[in-house]
Amino acid sequence: MSASGPFRPVRHALCLLAAFQDVITRITFVVAVIASAYLTLVLAWEVIARYALNNPTGWGPDTAAISFALITFCAAPMLAWKSGHANMNMVVNALPEHIAVWLQRFTWLLACTVCLIAAWFGFAELKRVFAGNVMMIAVTPIPKWWLMLAIVYALSNMGFYFLRHFLCTWAGSCEQNNTGAT
Repeated sequence: MSASGPFRPVRHALCLLAAFQDVITRITFVVAVIASAYLTLVLAWEVIARYALNNPTGWGPDTAAISFALITFCAAPMLAWKSGHANMNMVVNALPEHIAVWLQRFTWLLACTVCLIAAWFGFAELKRVFAGNVMMIAVTPIPKWWLMLAIVYALSNMGFYFLRHFLCTWAGSCEQNNTGAT
């Protein structure tokens, strides 16, 4: 059926959801950039405090570790969206095109499934650490649910991007793979 048929409202709603996902991904990528700047500044200060002032901070390494996790989990969905992740495609490129398309579809679907299942388990753990007010074992008490929230966000968002890539293999070409690649 064409996009002008009875599925047009559904297609429009899915395009709006995809646009919303892209906006959230851009915002969290900015969070990853800010966390990267924070990590750089805190580690630089920690080196000065430890070796020049002989007075290391207790909070520096703890918050740097959280910052590193935020960098990883807030930036990962952008890589999934833009296909910037490691792509070992020698086998796919060596196959005839009609077989390569099916192998690529299988790969996108497998990546989607694994990410969403891992996000589901992560969400169960997120609820547990939030309800139990679990803190990370560190000098500075930091609630563990912050980290779990970033992990669940990254896995679920990446799973939906892999689903979008999978669906685009059926459409022939897809705008979402090419937009914003500046």
